[in-house]
Amino acid sequence: MRTQLAPDTITYEDFETYLTGYDRNKKRLPDKFEGLQELRYKDVPEVVAQRKKDGEAFLEKSEVQSLVEWKLKFGTYRPSLAKLVASNPVEHVRKTTSSAFSLMCDDPDPSKAIATLSKLKGIGPATASLLLSCYDPETIPFFSDELFRWLHWQNDDTVNTKKRKSKGSEDNGNANRKINYTAKEYASIFEKTTALRKRLSEDAGETVTAVDIEKAAYTIGKSAQDEKAGGRIGVEPEAPAETKDLCPPSPKRRKTRKIPEVEPGPSTKCLQKGPRGSPTYDELGYELDYDYIARPKSGHPSALTKEGEECLQQARENSKRKAEIMGRSIDKPSEENAWDDRVARDLGKAFHEVGMEEYEEWAKKGFKIKPGEFENPSEEEVERLMKLSSGSALRKGSKKR
Repeated sequence: MRTQLAPDTITYEDFETYLTGYDRNKKRLPDKFEGLQELRYKDVPEVVAQRKKDGEAFLEKSEVQSLVEWKLKFGTYRPSLAKLVASNPVEHVRKTTSSAFSLMCDDPDPSKAIATLSKLKGIGPATASLLLSCYDPETIPFFSDELFRWLHWQNDDTVNTKKRKSKGSEDNGNANRKINYTAKEYASIFEKTTALRKRLSEDAGETVTAVDIEKAAYTIGKSAQDEKAGGRIGVEPEAPAETKDLCPPSPKRRKTRKIPEVEPGPSTKCLQKGPRGSPTYDELGYELDYDYIARPKSGHPSALTKEGEECLQQARENSKRKAEIMGRSIDKPSEENAWDDRVARDLGKAFHEVGMEEYEEWAKKGFKIKPGEFENPSEEEVERLMKLSSGSALRKGSKKR
């Protein structure tokens, strides 16, 4: 890594270049990752912010699971971690996250909140910092490998390493240092991030957030890795504006250019991997059910058959009961996805895990909809619900079949 990119010396101009490089690289992500990116940086923080305004900030179990899924996608994949997180009771997740967020109101030091969140199964200091970052994206950094190694690029007492630089090699600081993901390491990250935020904000004349630093550190870290292979990530040089459009591709490129193949969808990839393959996820980050996708499909029973008529009658009865529970008209079937989403959020479940049993549980717990809640949904909300429902029957644990 070049010295001018070290945290102590980087200018705001260079920092901004790598920050915007993160967004450019995000466009290269597969569709299944984009949904998780939206959840991590937009959807969940906005929901938590609204809950904070309403009087109590907390996270639902399904939201914690989605954040953990995002973390595993962009870091080291540990299947057992997701299972541990899934074993936490819904109410315990709400109470624990609420307690941790409340501590942040009284003390800007996140150490107590980190310790509180670490009481959840599968949640250590690194994942706890991710949850806190969704509560306060401005000041709380996520404990990522790239951020830790960039902030501790120069050896210091905190990291306590004695790395010998070989003759003629570039100074990579602690780029390859093992990370233990301890509370002490996170305290160092928080301290260094706070100081860097303050300096860069003063240089820029505007607020630089902890999330900004997280993103820039990720791009810088990946760029350093890619430079070793002869490429660059995050900072892609362009030809001058007045000449770049005049430069034709080389003859070699013209001869070897191929029409890009269409990337197979998640269900196709799932089948290609086979029953013993690694998990396959849809664009929202939900694991697909190989056994369901692979089994022979005979299609839906015809309405002309006795079996088909029974299926249709059951569907009508379910829709009628759902409308009764929601206090809505049965003449509004288009609202049913919104009803399912509401039940899922209140019970801390995923959209595809909601069936009639969950509706009855929702009603038994005394949940109610707000007047006009489902009236005139925005285009964004309609699109979000379509994404949730599309392919929901293919997900593991689905009750949409």
